[in-house]
Amino acid sequence: MKVLLAGANSYIGKLLIPVLLEKGHEIVCLVSDKRRFQERNDFAGRVTLIVGDLLREQSIEAFPADIEVAYYLVHSMAQSQDLAALEALSAYNFIHALDQTGCRQTIFLSDISNGKIQSKHAESRKHVEDVLREGKSALTILRAAIIIGSGSASFQIIRDITEKLPVVTVPGWVNYPCQPIAVRDVLTYLENIMLNEKTFHRSFDIGGPDILTFKEMIQGYAQIRQLKRRIISIPFLPAGVLSYWLSRTNSFDYATTRDLANSLMNESIMHEHSIQDIVPGQCLTYKESLILAMNHIPVKNNE
Repeated sequence: MKVLLAGANSYIGKLLIPVLLEKGHEIVCLVSDKRRFQERNDFAGRVTLIVGDLLREQSIEAFPADIEVAYYLVHSMAQSQDLAALEALSAYNFIHALDQTGCRQTIFLSDISNGKIQSKHAESRKHVEDVLREGKSALTILRAAIIIGSGSASFQIIRDITEKLPVVTVPGWVNYPCQPIAVRDVLTYLENIMLNEKTFHRSFDIGGPDILTFKEMIQGYAQIRQLKRRIISIPFLPAGVLSYWLSRTNSFDYATTRDLANSLMNESIMHEHSIQDIVPGQCLTYKESLILAMNHIPVKNNE
């Protein structure tokens, strides 16, 4: 079938493309810069590229009329005062263009956030969901917490903290429960819900079998690497202080680490498990997810 992918340069988008190609699907990628995509992707010659900046409706090339499924994987990590408005505009322009096609299903990967205090990104994700629901095609939403994979921001931050810091200082509120999921399982769900009418106009929580705190996730990494790490909790440590500290110890900027820190202030676990009836199978454990990710990133002692 013909599949449209917005967010082809995102972490999940780059991994999903070869999965869909292997299944024989025809992929159309919406990109802002063809040359940059071609330089960064080995499979650029196997997909069709159309150009468009989703914040400028006039720049978007017409989508092929015979699109059957569309993935919306656009996710800004920027910390902007206008974040919600910009992401809503992007989603609106996407849906407006998609409505000119015969697309039957739109698939969106969102976030699990069960807490009363929502970060700007969590609020923005919910707003994008509402915008996408206004489209003509049936919307399917998958909501995930922390995604563990060799290129994911969450894994990289956990890795950098544990590898570089013998003593880790964390705020007390990082003891909220989280349900991490392996990127391999996210891709399995994204692929297997395509044109499954049982998923139309529905949202699903997805997660692995383990419910852990951020402290336990660091300890789990340290155990696999056989590293001795001491974790000290400091009550009332502000998220901004933690984010600055995280940004100084890993390869991600302050905005990205602040987004992760804010997400840890809320419970992020599955409250409904109906996806397992539609896409049965056992997800990888947190330990299995870490080992799989580590196997794709060589790790040296005392790096």
